[in-house]
Amino acid sequence: MKIHLTLKALMQMKSERDGANFTFYQLAKALNMPHSILSRLVHSQSSKRVNNPRIDTLFKIVEFFKTDGFNITINDLLLGFKEDTVDIQDQKLDSFFTEVKLPLYSFNTDQSKKLGIATIKLTAIPNHVIAFLSDEAIQPLFKQGSIFIVDTQLKPKKDSLVAIKLANHSKILIRKFYLERNKKWLKSIDGSTDPVILEKKYHSIIGVIIQINAKN
Repeated sequence: MKIHLTLKALMQMKSERDGANFTFYQLAKALNMPHSILSRLVHSQSSKRVNNPRIDTLFKIVEFFKTDGFNITINDLLLGFKEDTVDIQDQKLDSFFTEVKLPLYSFNTDQSKKLGIATIKLTAIPNHVIAFLSDEAIQPLFKQGSIFIVDTQLKPKKDSLVAIKLANHSKILIRKFYLERNKKWLKSIDGSTDPVILEKKYHSIIGVIIQINAKN
């Protein structure tokens, strides 16, 4: 994985765009995260560097830079940029986390009533956002009890994670959305099942996952 190199490159690009040095202390504060976590991600000594960070840490970093105008994905952070340049918006955006209360639902659609209210920290407060509590592990990344934050009106883009409902199936599934050969496809996170073409009569996209609070 190239997280340490990618993150350093993003910090440099942000500093150059904004005309001011952006430090890891500032990033840690914006993410509401201990500075030590970021330090271990980019440590110059590989033996002291964290190479298997928590997925929610990675999502927070990606969400911060996306909100700040950087067109990046979780794969970019993990594997490095495919292109020599990254699309960056000209405007300078302030990123911060706001505590919001969201309706919390089960992954089991037979339980139509909400489980309660989840207090979540988000970088923005979009409309039409709900939360789902996983009642089982989603391999290979998410333990039982992880909370998925879903924007029900956001349109999926390439490599978006989406929550879907299958016809005649009582469980909400998490799938990766992508485009290929002019068709919309869904594939499992761990690759355990073959990709399938998105068809409205079989699949209903509930929304795009904008944040995951992974269970420790």
